[in-house]
Amino acid sequence: DGGGEGEEEGEEEALVMAVDAAGREWTVYERDAEVEPHARRIRCRYDFVAASGERATQVNEHHYALPEQLSALLAAAGFEVERLCGGFEGEAFDEEESEHMVYRARLVR
Repeated sequence: DGGGEGEEEGEEEALVMAVDAAGREWTVYERDAEVEPHARRIRCRYDFVAASGERATQVNEHHYALPEQLSALLAAAGFEVERLCGGFEGEAFDEEESEHMVYRARLVR
C-alpha cells in the first residue's frame, strides 16, 4: 500500500532512493494521497529519510483538468489540437483508464 500513518519506514516499500547535491543518501516514501475530485486536486506527501537519520517532508499539490477543459484552454491560447494520447508512447486515450493526457497541438495564430 501507499504507506499509512504509523507504519515504520522499514515495513513499507520505498518509492525511490536519491542522493542530494551534498552527497547525502535519502530514501523517499510516498504517503496516501488526498484526492478532492470536486476541486480536481490531489495532494501527495513525501517523507524523506536520510541515511544519517535526518528527516524531511514535502507536500505537492496537483491540479488537473478534464480533457474538454484542457482542449478549450489550448484553443483559447491559439492552438489546434491534432491528437490526444493517453501516454507518452502514443497510446490511445481512455478517459476512464488513462493516467496521462498527452496533446499534440500546433499554434494556428
